[in-house]
Amino acid sequence: VLLADLCVIALDIPYARFATKPLIMIMLGFFCWARAGGLHLRVRNFIFAAIIFSWGGDVLLLFPHYFVPGLISFLTAHLLYTAFFTQVKPKSRPGPAEAIMALLVIVYAAALVTWLAPHLGELKPAVIVYALVIAVMLLSALRAFGLRGGPAGTLCVGGAALFVISDSMLAVEKFHTAFPGSSILVMLTYGIAQWMIVEGSIKRL
Repeated sequence: VLLADLCVIALDIPYARFATKPLIMIMLGFFCWARAGGLHLRVRNFIFAAIIFSWGGDVLLLFPHYFVPGLISFLTAHLLYTAFFTQVKPKSRPGPAEAIMALLVIVYAAALVTWLAPHLGELKPAVIVYALVIAVMLLSALRAFGLRGGPAGTLCVGGAALFVISDSMLAVEKFHTAFPGSSILVMLTYGIAQWMIVEGSIKRL
């Protein structure tokens, strides 16, 4: 489904995206339910809810005038992923590598917002809050799993990092300059990031 959406972008068939883009998270939702639906763990609901709000964000962003509601929907999804990661008890204390990684995440988020700030206009406060929330989401994944968290940890941390990269490219495309292939790269990294987080979370559960 993700590949179909990428092809639609490459072939510039915008109306077809009303079918392909929303279907990505619907399929991921069914995949998640098939794997984790029978688990009697309330924490799984954070993942299901994050998928639903991500789907809402995908649909809303199909309409340019619903950018802010779409942003809020994805903001909620990030908060739900963060809530899941905070429920994970770390197997060991964060080491120097995790501390350095956390510092890099903070510096990166601050640098990106500072660079984009002159172009954000009235959306500046919203974008700053969004950048803070997604940075916290990645930091919470690092706290939960570290850099050596096994298959589940690798998927969750990698997926969270890829989500940050995807949203960064989207912000650059939206507020600064649309670079060649930006739309395809945004969706490719987004789709893989969502799958990695969901798959990693299921493995953890």
